[in-house]
Amino acid sequence: MFYRFFSKSGSSWRSQFQRRFYYRPWIRVKNIQATPLWKPVTFALGMGFASFSVAHALDARKQQAKKITSFRGRRIHQPSSKKIVLSIVGVNAAVLLLWKLRPYGKVVRFLDRYTIMNPVRTTLPSMLLSAFSHQSNWHFAVNMIAFYSFAPSVVDVMGPNQFLAFFTTSVLASNLVSIFHHRLRFGSAMTPGSLGASGAVYAIAAATSYFFPNASVSIIFLPFIPIRIGVALLGLMAFDAWGLINRSRFTFIDHAAHLGGGIFGWLYAKYGYSAYKRSLRPPPPPAVNSVFRRSVSW
Repeated sequence: MFYRFFSKSGSSWRSQFQRRFYYRPWIRVKNIQATPLWKPVTFALGMGFASFSVAHALDARKQQAKKITSFRGRRIHQPSSKKIVLSIVGVNAAVLLLWKLRPYGKVVRFLDRYTIMNPVRTTLPSMLLSAFSHQSNWHFAVNMIAFYSFAPSVVDVMGPNQFLAFFTTSVLASNLVSIFHHRLRFGSAMTPGSLGASGAVYAIAAATSYFFPNASVSIIFLPFIPIRIGVALLGLMAFDAWGLINRSRFTFIDHAAHLGGGIFGWLYAKYGYSAYKRSLRPPPPPAVNSVFRRSVSW
């Protein structure tokens, strides 16, 4: 997930890079009235609860239907993991195309308002829709390559419904951490917005490292050197932790969202996945009264 800057123009290469990719002068603001924190917190909790409730209801219904169809000798059609992953990649590609077409009027206002998460003046739908928004080709390519590499195996483990709920909640959790970090560190003096799916990608990579601890990954620049996925993830999160304590006011990367997504993904894989599976199991039969057992045994 990357910041979209609203800083003043300057002569340095960094300012030129910011103006080229992220600068939008018509929404540059200072010391605006911040959105109360209870609103993004309530939105994240509500959407997360709703997504898992829907996923649980669908999985419970599918489990019941599986019993009936197995008795009748039929099979239930289930979408493949590749189809689900490619559908999410396709949505991201469509939003990238909208940015590349340089739209005007209502379309550009919609993109600026709902596909860029502003940590101070937060539009609640942007906490979710910003994960489908990329302005540059390289940002889109890096995130989608990583997403396509890790997501299918997690879909196979969790199932389509639980994975979509996990993906939705990881986006909300990473953006919520980003909001809290910005409010605590910078207040409302500046309002850089962030966009991209990397918070959810970190969560999926963390879940992959938990489910498949012996898996190896390769760096794009060093494809012939395999690295254990847990080591690679710890290295990336150490870099993000360094980015948070760095003295520079802003970097181009939303390190807080990355850390929030990675921590959420690992915690859910360790605790949430097993709890979700237990909730789908049928309740055990009631215990037989000991007096009744003795009367039967006699």
